[in-house]
Amino acid sequence: MRSAFRPVRATVGTLSALLVPLLLAPASLVAQGTLREQSANLPGGAPRQIIAINPFMPLAGFFQGEYERKLRDNTSVAIGASYVPWNRNVLNADIKLRLYPQDRALEGLGLAAGVGLGRTQQADSFGACAPINCVPPVFAGAQVTAPTFSVEAQYQWLLGRTRATAVTVGGGVKRYFFSEADVRERDISRVLPTGRLTIGWAFR
Repeated sequence: MRSAFRPVRATVGTLSALLVPLLLAPASLVAQGTLREQSANLPGGAPRQIIAINPFMPLAGFFQGEYERKLRDNTSVAIGASYVPWNRNVLNADIKLRLYPQDRALEGLGLAAGVGLGRTQQADSFGACAPINCVPPVFAGAQVTAPTFSVEAQYQWLLGRTRATAVTVGGGVKRYFFSEADVRERDISRVLPTGRLTIGWAFR
């Protein structure tokens, strides 16, 4: 009879070995604290601002950058600018309100809506790049400026021990409110896609 109970005892021992760590895990996680509590223990506190640029675009004469500041746990405000002198000389400046659905402002998924101004000028000649240097396009004619409205989604990582390095990727759509005459005469597109790849500094 004693040998008949050995498999049962072995099974109970195995279940105990598996269940005890699972039961103790929540207490261990509570002891470590939430991400927000851990961030509060960083030197100087959790980052509240980010200055970021695309480090590759200046090599081709382009620019993309943004300054972002945390407002609440789930929202931030950002000021962005971009300059793309390709087949059109496009200059943008925007102010955006960004929502972080996971209540971790400046980190993770962010959804933004923005308003601003956009300026464009059509190129008379396209630029070209040789192995040694790039020849920029030549622009002529009147510049056209209009209000803009944009929506975008992004994902932002704060990396490093102090979470001071911000890496962001994202994309969206921007609407330019050009007049009918400008659209017809200058062959201007009212809706354009947007993209983002920036690396920045996160700080208090």
